[in-house]
Order: sequence, then C-alpha cells, then structure tokens
Amino acid sequence: MSLRSALRGAAEHVLVRLPRTTRPGDRLILAYHNVVPNDWTPRGDLSLHMPLHKFEAQLKMIRNEAEIVPLMDILTQDAPNERRVAITFDDAYASAMKLGVGACAASEAACTVFVTPGLLGTVPLWDRRADEGTWSMPDREHFLWQQQGRLHNIQFQSRAETADAPIAIATESELLESLSSTGALLSLGNHTMTHANLGALSTTELYEELLDCEAWLRTHANGRHLPVVAYPYGIAPSSSSVIAGDNKGAYGLMANGGWYGQLPKENFWLVPRYNVTAGVSREGFEIRLRGRFIPG
Repeated sequence: MSLRSALRGAAEHVLVRLPRTTRPGDRLILAYHNVVPNDWTPRGDLSLHMPLHKFEAQLKMIRNEAEIVPLMDILTQDAPNERRVAITFDDAYASAMKLGVGACAASEAACTVFVTPGLLGTVPLWDRRADEGTWSMPDREHFLWQQQGRLHNIQFQSRAETADAPIAIATESELLESLSSTGALLSLGNHTMTHANLGALSTTELYEELLDCEAWLRTHANGRHLPVVAYPYGIAPSSSSVIAGDNKGAYGLMANGGWYGQLPKENFWLVPRYNVTAGVSREGFEIRLRGRFIPG
C-alpha cells in the first residue's frame, strides 16, 4: 500500500465517524458504469468495473442514508423533508444491464441507463486500450481533444471476438430485453450517438450527436427515455443552448460533484453527479453518502 493510500484510509476512518453534513431536501445522483460477477478476471479500465457484492452493499448503504427515487424526481421535484438519491449507469455494459440493473430491480430501486447506440455490441476503446497498456493520461487527453473522443471512425472489437463478455457493451436486443423485463423501474437517457467529447465539437457536430441518439431512443425505448443527457467523459459543452430546447435534452449531467439542494435554473445543464469508481472503499463511499469528501 502506498503512503498516499494509507493516509487516505486513515482520513476516511476518522471522517466516517463524524455526523452527516447533508440536510433534508438534499439530493445526490450516483454514476456507475459496470457491475461484474464476483469471480471475474479483472480486465479493461479497472475503475469502471465494480463487483456485484460491492454494488449490492452500496445499495444497502444508500438506503440507510436516503430514499432511492427515479432520476426525474431528483431533477424536477422538491422534497423538503427527505434526502434522496438517484442511481444511473453510463454506457449500457451488458453485465451492468444484467447484474447492476437486476440488483436495482430486486430491491425495487429505480435506475437510469445512459445509452450510446454506436457502442452497442462492442468492446469499448478505453477497455481495449487499458488492456494494451495504451490508456495513460496523455493517451486519454490526446484522444479526447485531438480526436474529439469520437468513436465512429474507430475499428471496434466485437463481442464475438472476445471471451470476456463483462467488459462488452450490451447488444441492442439485450438492452431492450432488460427494458421490457424491469417495468417502470428502468429508464434510458441520452449518452450521445458515438460517445463524443461534447466540449471538443462544433455546434453542428454536437447537435448531430444529441439528436441522432434522441431519435434512436424515441424509436427503441418504448416511451421510457428521459429528457436528460449524461456527458461522455464528464465533459460539458460550452453553452447551455445546445442542451435546451425540443429534441435535445432538458438536463445535462456531469461526472463530478456530490449532494446539492435547490439547483439554480440556469444550471440545469451542469447538474452534479458523483462518479462511483470501482475502487472506492466502503468507508470512502459512506463518507460521500454523509456529505463529506476527500479531494484527489
């Protein structure tokens, strides 16, 4: 264990014993990516792939601190006497649709999956590059800004070419099967058409990404899609005007932040969301649920 990890663990051990700082009426949106079998062999970008037992434990911890509600309740309704949490998943990994959404359904917890139709049935670029050892911070930054984070010109690896299905994105049929089997507990949201970095696109390119995904959702989601965009890589566009309006999305979710109270109307496109990494400790997660945070 590194000195930094040891110091962080010691700080978490102290902070978890302090009183919560959240207040009735506060709300928190959690962002997960994948939930994998407990016995899986680690692959890909390890920060994204959380074992099922850990996710199930976190669901219980959430219920001890707050009420789990649908995402749109968090975004549109005030509940002055309650602390509320919404659960979201980005990318629609096949294992997340089976195990993560399944765990939510088993505990009658609503959740939202943000879908990139262009990724369906593939192994994502970031997981393949992590396996290859070519997903360092400089590699990632070059891809995000020089290549705009766009995947439409990338040669994908299909699920048929990999034996490790937990790091693959669901196929269209798997996604729709999960949608039909979970009833109203599951909703879908816009994660762009090709998982592009919206901060690096022109306005025209950005509209295309959002509108093409919106059209797919209108066709496939059986009315269970939300007017919400989750920004790929957590990077927001430069202006709220590209999110507001018909057929683009009423709300935009970040991949950083924590609890918040009343969100100013002008910030509807910069809604805070806590990205829950697979490596977060039990005490570290409990600290965030109690309203505290250790930077870094």
